[in-house]
Amino acid sequence: MILIIDDDQAIRLSIGLMLRQAGFEYEAVSTESEAMAAMRRGNVDLAILDMNLTLSTTGQQGIEMLRKFKILAPTTPVIMLSAWATVPLAVEGMKYGAVDFVTKPWANRDFMAKIRKALDSAEKARESDKVDSLDNTERLTIEKALKQADGNLSTAAQLLGITRQSLYRRMEKFGLK
Repeated sequence: MILIIDDDQAIRLSIGLMLRQAGFEYEAVSTESEAMAAMRRGNVDLAILDMNLTLSTTGQQGIEMLRKFKILAPTTPVIMLSAWATVPLAVEGMKYGAVDFVTKPWANRDFMAKIRKALDSAEKARESDKVDSLDNTERLTIEKALKQADGNLSTAAQLLGITRQSLYRRMEKFGLK
């Protein structure tokens, strides 16, 4: 689910429509407390965060929320959004963990490309962080040794540092021939 945080209802509706047309589920909120509650629920795949939820245009409220998000959900990507964008503000957002920065008004195609890129990168990071099962690791190692040994079981057993009989048993266990 994508979380949209913006005090402007028209912006929330516009981004929501864009996401719905692209097939994404989303939740739109207008306050920091609603955003923090949504982040605490833990089902946010991406947050789109307006830098200014009040009449202020400094962007500091967005930076502070970003810092809190990164404590609650460090792996959840955040795209910062602002009508008052400056290079220093974008750099500061990136420094605190934002994956991208979008200025209002935006081009839907470019914004969707940034959203998809952020979601894809987050998914790849989650996949690379997964620990493979011991059985799968053992199977892959045996397959690699067999390939390196051109199918020669004695050589493969030597590469693995086990007896040929142990290699036979493990191959049988994994259905390798």
